[in-house]
Amino acid sequence: MHLTVLTPGRSGRAIDEIRQIFGLSETAFARLFGVSRQAVEKWRRQGVPPARTADLDRLQEIARVFKERLIEARIPQIVRTPAAGLGDRTVLDVLEAEGVEPVYRYLHRLYSYAGA
Repeated sequence: MHLTVLTPGRSGRAIDEIRQIFGLSETAFARLFGVSRQAVEKWRRQGVPPARTADLDRLQEIARVFKERLIEARIPQIVRTPAAGLGDRTVLDVLEAEGVEPVYRYLHRLYSYAGA
């Protein structure tokens, strides 16, 4: 099985979109992946390594969910504000520590009519 690297152009666009939606510096973006800012620059030049492609895709997907559901200008503040539904952690803290799944569950609870 041959794994391909996410192309540099597509990688850069995805990185830029996520950074723009969440209002992240390059360093803050790198922290979400547990890598250095220099590693992110390498991703821009050479493409995202196969082991990280799905992570980048999922993060881009959840950034788009925020953009579709919330007022875009408020998203940077929202993702930096501790939320009771996330154990008094921020969205960015949860993304960094646990990935997108807990954030999806949190958003589902927020938008659920069941209130459970």
